[in-house]
Amino acid sequence: MKKTLTQLTPIPVEFVVGHAQAKHTENQRKPYVELIQSWAEHEGMDDEGLQAVRRIAGEQLIDAQHMPKEFYQQYRQGEKAEQLIAIIQDINEKIVNNEENWTWALVMRVMIDENILLANISVNRFDAIICSMIPGKGRDTVRKNGDYDIMRDRDDTYHTWSGQSHLNPKKATNRDLCHQIALRFAPILSRKITSII
Repeated sequence: MKKTLTQLTPIPVEFVVGHAQAKHTENQRKPYVELIQSWAEHEGMDDEGLQAVRRIAGEQLIDAQHMPKEFYQQYRQGEKAEQLIAIIQDINEKIVNNEENWTWALVMRVMIDENILLANISVNRFDAIICSMIPGKGRDTVRKNGDYDIMRDRDDTYHTWSGQSHLNPKKATNRDLCHQIALRFAPILSRKITSII
């Protein structure tokens, strides 16, 4: 094996996977997931990297070939599934880094209202799905992010919420935030997202 500058042989990926699997929490395993993903991308072996990450996570991660039944059929395969996963990962970055005032509760509202997710999905299942789309994301982090009271009435939709802040400031704010999130999903939606009125 080729020697490194430190005279140590390079660390095999299998050693990293085994070491990561011995960690007790997802937060402790996250740096190893990121390391393997970066290495796999560098080597042009994304699929192999995903397989290794799945072993670290201890559960199946969602990819374009393994989309859950809670998604509408058009988002469960091919390019749209790949785009959807990329959009979710982008939204996660915005939420984690506080770049926007978005919450996962608002994202769930948009995904149901825009016919990406079936309306009968539970908040816990939504949490499991989103966390499985983002390697290294800890369970319950989605479920605890935002006010899921907006999901109580599944016949309601953010499109019908008042945009007039003097009538209902909370709904007007949530409507605007949902519209911002919907714009992120615009490339894969069957309907055109227009500017908010």
